[in-house]
Order: sequence, then C-alpha cells, then structure tokens
Amino acid sequence: MKPYLPQNDPNGNYRASWLDKNREEYNFNYDYLAPLPVIDKVPHKEIFSAEYTAKRLASMATLAPNMLAAKARNFLDPLDELEEYEELLALLPKPDVIKNYKTDSCFAEQRLSGANPLAIRRINVLPDNFAVTDYHFQKIAGAEFTLEKALKEGKLYFLDYPLLSDIQGGVYNNVKKYLPKPQALFYWQSNDSFNGGSLVPVAIQINHDSGANSLYTPDDPHLDWFLAKTCVQIADGNHQELGSHFSYTHAVMAPFAIVTARQLAENHPIALLLKPHFRFMLFDNDLGRTQFLQPGGPVDEFMAGSLAESVGFVAKTYEEWSVEKFTFPRLIKSRQTDDPEILPHFPFRDDGILIWNAIEKFVAEYLQLYYKTSQDLSDDYELQNWARELVAQDGGRVKGMPAKIETLEQLIEIISVVVFTCAPLHSALNFSQYEYMAFVPNMPYAAYHPIPETKGVDLETIMKILPPFKQAADQVMWTEILTSFHYDKLGFYDEEFADPLAQEIVVQFQHNLHQIERQIDIRNQTRPIPYNYLKPSQIINSINT
Repeated sequence: MKPYLPQNDPNGNYRASWLDKNREEYNFNYDYLAPLPVIDKVPHKEIFSAEYTAKRLASMATLAPNMLAAKARNFLDPLDELEEYEELLALLPKPDVIKNYKTDSCFAEQRLSGANPLAIRRINVLPDNFAVTDYHFQKIAGAEFTLEKALKEGKLYFLDYPLLSDIQGGVYNNVKKYLPKPQALFYWQSNDSFNGGSLVPVAIQINHDSGANSLYTPDDPHLDWFLAKTCVQIADGNHQELGSHFSYTHAVMAPFAIVTARQLAENHPIALLLKPHFRFMLFDNDLGRTQFLQPGGPVDEFMAGSLAESVGFVAKTYEEWSVEKFTFPRLIKSRQTDDPEILPHFPFRDDGILIWNAIEKFVAEYLQLYYKTSQDLSDDYELQNWARELVAQDGGRVKGMPAKIETLEQLIEIISVVVFTCAPLHSALNFSQYEYMAFVPNMPYAAYHPIPETKGVDLETIMKILPPFKQAADQVMWTEILTSFHYDKLGFYDEEFADPLAQEIVVQFQHNLHQIERQIDIRNQTRPIPYNYLKPSQIINSINT
C-alpha cells in the first residue's frame, strides 16, 4: 500500500469514508476497567488469525499432559517439601533458577536481570521507617564502611512497593491470601571481576511499618532469611504481573491502537509503521479483561489481593505512566540506575539502551521520509486529530504528550515510545516470567498463612505460607501459556513496505538488530546469568501474548 500524508492523497474522499467507518467500529469504554480507557467491542479484524491460533496451540502441546502428570503424582498429597513444586513441571522445561533460587546472589541478580527490573532504584537517603543500622551494614560491607558513606558513593539500592500498601488480601475458595509489604536494601559491592562487582542484599523489613521488629538480615537463621526473601518475591511478583507487565505495556498501549485506527487512514505512513506493532493487541487485551480480570479468573485465584484490590492497583500504576517519563533513557534515569560508572552491571539497562537507540534511529529515518518540513506536520490534519484525541478526556487520556505535534522531534519520541513498549519492553517483562515464576517457590503470587511476627520459623510454616497445589499448578499453567509462543521477531514484518525507501530503512534496522544480537551474546558470556530477554531474536513486534 503506497503511503500518503492526507494533504497529498489523491483519493481523499475514500480516505475520509474509510476513517468514518473505522470510527464506528473502534470506540472507548471507561467502565470495564475504570478509569482505564479500553476498547468497547473488539472489531473482527483484530482477532487472532487462524495461523496465529494454530501455532500458539501447537506451542502448548506439552501443557495438558504435563498438568495430568503432575496431578496423577501428587493431587491428593500436601506439599511438604520445596522440591515437590518441581513435580508441577513434570514434562515442561525446568527453569535454571531452581538450581540456586535460595542463594543471596540469585535473589539480588533478579533485581537486575530478572522478571521485574523496573522495581530497583538507587537511593540518596534511607527511608525513615527502615530500621537498618551500621551494625547490620558492616556485616556485609566491612567495618570501614558506613551507611552514610555508601549513600554518598551511590552504592545503596532499594526495593519498596508503596502502591501495594492498600491490598489487604483476597479470599479464594474460602482460603485467605496475604500480601507482605516488604522493603529491601541492597549494596553494590565493587570488585575486580569483569562485571565490576555484584549486588548484595543487606536487610529486608518484611512489614514496612513495623520497624526493627520485622528486620531480617543474612545473619539470621537460614529459614528466617529465606522467609524474608520470599516476602519480597511475593510483593515483586504482584508488582510485576499487574503493574510493570500489564499496566505499563498492555494497558497503556491500548489507547494508541484505538486512536490510530480512528484517526489515521490505513495508508498513512504512521499507521503503516505501527500496524505490525499493534497486531492482535486489542484482542489479547480483551481476553485479559474478560478471562484474567474476572471473578474466579487467574488474578482472583492466585494474585494476593482481592480482584477489586488487584484491579485498583492496575489503575494506580496506570496513572503513573506517561509518554514523557517512559522513554527508556528517562525511565532508568528516574530510578537512578542509568550510570554504568556507578552501577556497572545492569543487563536490562545495558541491552535495553542498545534496542532503544536502534528503534529511535529507525523511527527517525522513517518519519523523515514523509515529514520534510514543519509545514508537513502542521498540514497533516489526521496526525493532529490523532494527537488531540490521544490526550482528550473523551479519548485516550494519554499523559505526557502534546495535543498538537509541532516538531518532528516530538513525533519521533512518541512513536519510539510506542514501538519500544509494544516490542522490547513487553517481551522482556512477558517472556522472563517462565524462568522466574514457573518454579513457584522462587516467586509465589501470594502467601496463604499469616507471616510470623517473630523469628524462628520452621519448614512446616514456610510450606503453609507457599501456595497450595491448586494455585501453584495454575500459576505454572498460566505462566507456560503466556510465555511459550513467539509469533514473530522485532523488525521483521509480514509485508514489505511499498515505499522502496522505507523498505531500505527496514533492512538497515534489521542489520542493526543483528549486530546488537551479537553484542548481547558476547556480553552474556561474562554475565553471572545470561540475559536473553532483550536479544532481538527473542523480541516480538506486538503485545499478543
């Protein structure tokens, strides 16, 4: 399809009638997941294709026999040992994390190359309610270091989850669920290794408002410290699944797909560019709303909060998102994790910036083909309607972008955020789930017993806290469903661009991605754990799983 800006299209009447029809099909609903703007009714053209459905079903061929094998072995037996959770993976690949999930190094590395690398942040001051002292810190860092010195040198990192604080815990099948409210302190311990050091856990406060009474350190008995780390993993899993993954990718991109269909004709250059990055997303999101986020669905069953609490958390995280804040460089800078001189090892950042730069270059070169002057931007009435409706309260309600596109730099940034969010960011957050969540003790979604208020926990109590068989089996099942299938890969599109100049830019983009793949492979040779989730070959173009 030959691209045209609307002011240059000789078939303007057809273009206008096509958009009129699309506006009848694509409408917002603000009540389904209030106040999120979602599609009211998914048009038929957005549903999974027969090819997609067949390939995705084929990718899950092992799942049903695996669940039957697991149930045949232990459906009637209580889970008495941590190792019994491996039986839920009878025919599925065993995640590597099983080998070392109990270690402090694995726990810390998950902040940098795990399923939720958006949570860690560097701090300049310690929170007032965090009860760690130099006594605790010097056990890790040595007698010559103090917390004050470490703060000044930028070596302290923190996890907390304030937006989870209102969640009291749901009830499913008459079983009460609990959500710990932990805070965790980490120290970047420099050394002469290839990675320049490692992140080390210093202390965990398993209840953010309990002070020293709930402070745990690596010096505590093994099971007490394991419990504290599990509390962090439960909170992190809820933050990842509902916030980082669903809200910051699926939910925030829906308005862009809807408004693009309503305001940009099918042969608009931007519509042509974004089409493969929106493919199947609205249908996939609608399945999430009607299956995952319904009474009795997976979120209600095995996430820690009640369904209403979980949906409320999604809404809170959604309100934090804006185009301006979520350019990748600003995102990591806002967490103070952007400087490799201070934090030498952060695979999500290091690989992510390679992909961001490649996408931004690709988008800039593509848009420059069609917008030669500022007049081209101002005369593109479809583009201006697109921007206006995206930010409108009766439209997309998108924050952090202008209602009028005045410069090419503005447009490049917006489109780069969309492509990056739909492709690499979503892929990194989605496909990492299997490695870190399919083995349930590493990252359970809820506690099923009150967290003890005193130390001296035993294995029996730990097993009561961890998910029972049904919830654990379903966590495995849904993790496999969400991660087993890659439909395509970044920069490789089903159809070539009709404009030969645009196709040349795509080919160059593919070449750049190939070079990035080689660079990441080299980096992975010296990393403690290979980070594969931002390898271009592992990134899908759109949010379709």
